[in-house]
Amino acid sequence: MRFGGADLHAHSTWSDGQDTPRELVRKGVAAGLSALALSDHDGTLGLREFEDGCGESGLTAVPGVELSAQHRGEDAHLLGLFIDAAEEGLSSSLEVFRRERERRGDAMIERLSDLGFPVDAEAVRNGVAGAFGRPHLARAMVARRYVESEEEAFDRFLRKGGPAWVPKPKWELTTAISAVHRAGGLAVLAHPVWHADPESVVREAKRAGLDGLEVWHSDHDRETAEKMAELAARYGLLRSAGSDCHGDPDRRPVGWCRLQEEDWRRLLEAARETWAASGRTPVGPGGP
Repeated sequence: MRFGGADLHAHSTWSDGQDTPRELVRKGVAAGLSALALSDHDGTLGLREFEDGCGESGLTAVPGVELSAQHRGEDAHLLGLFIDAAEEGLSSSLEVFRRERERRGDAMIERLSDLGFPVDAEAVRNGVAGAFGRPHLARAMVARRYVESEEEAFDRFLRKGGPAWVPKPKWELTTAISAVHRAGGLAVLAHPVWHADPESVVREAKRAGLDGLEVWHSDHDRETAEKMAELAARYGLLRSAGSDCHGDPDRRPVGWCRLQEEDWRRLLEAARETWAASGRTPVGPGGP
């Protein structure tokens, strides 16, 4: 059977995506993908539904997570791919982050109210499977007609340093890499173009055990992708690809960026070796 590519970065309603895990699977199948990763922000609660949906559809499921980290004061997002979501250290840490995200959401709602833009906290929570964050508040502000778009909500209120912004706790990048490894996963730096100096981040993350680099991403044009491919080769990193799909019709859909078979096979083999080395059942033909 022809390999249709692997999209290894997508989000569901369990973080800030607009599709349920099963809806995401259906879209992945419709896009002709062979493999798909669910990588919700700082949470894995949607993985069971996702894996069930993939099992029914024949799509290869890659259990993942996107960890909100920082490196030398700069935001750094780390994908954990092929993780064992039941690993105690990771699951307990993610539960702490979930509670902190909820407290952060409540604090931002309070700030919006103080600014004269109240939103219904319960209504926001009811529309979110996991902990809510800034995209959920932006959608609520659009619904209340305080702003015309989510982009305006971020620009005026929710951007970093904005009047309703509240900082969130983050992993140190090196700690996040270690957490992914303890859970049997591969640590992949997401959308490196977001960094002012990607190579310096990659250099230090490699020393901490970074496994891969997201070479193809919706924010990477062809020139950027070529530079990231060169960077991955220079530091001996696996290459990954992801649409970073959130289900927003104004953003790139699932499958927009996809990993081709040769790179997929390399990732899969590395995952098998990692699982075997940790004493877990090795990753099978399609995933853990």
